[in-house]
Amino acid sequence: MRPVLLMLASLAMACSLDPVHDEAVADLGPEVAGIAEGPLHRAGQPCLVCHDGSTAQPAMSVAGTVNAVLGSSTPLAGASVSLTDITSSMFVAKTNAAGNFYVEPGAFRPVFPLHVEISFGGYTSIMTTIVGRNGSCAACHVDPPSRISVGAVYLAPVAALVPDGGVP
Repeated sequence: MRPVLLMLASLAMACSLDPVHDEAVADLGPEVAGIAEGPLHRAGQPCLVCHDGSTAQPAMSVAGTVNAVLGSSTPLAGASVSLTDITSSMFVAKTNAAGNFYVEPGAFRPVFPLHVEISFGGYTSIMTTIVGRNGSCAACHVDPPSRISVGAVYLAPVAALVPDGGVP
């Protein structure tokens, strides 16, 4: 009887019982060839679909991707993403080579809503709306821009405003 229980427990841990979550993960599609799972993967996708603390590690409270210029998928590496929650707690994350940043809950567990600013080379872009409840930037910021999204997150509307062309 004991081996059967062990086998059933193993199967339960391997399978998700949340079809909505499973569908959201499937909707992300396959990994991009040549980019290993890790901090550089899935740029521009909603990170917290997997990194919500129940599936992939590390767990993240806020995460996203910053591009250099509106309408371009050129990542902005080395930018500071300042997050300030409703209690005035603040955390500053840095973007990596893929433009990705993330915050682990142990470092900052924000109380929504959030105010967001992106700074790079003396230029600062301030998000004019607040982040209401989802710490995954790409949950709202998706390309192409539409009536429900301004598009991907970016530092500047034109390349001439990006200091040093976005090279840290």
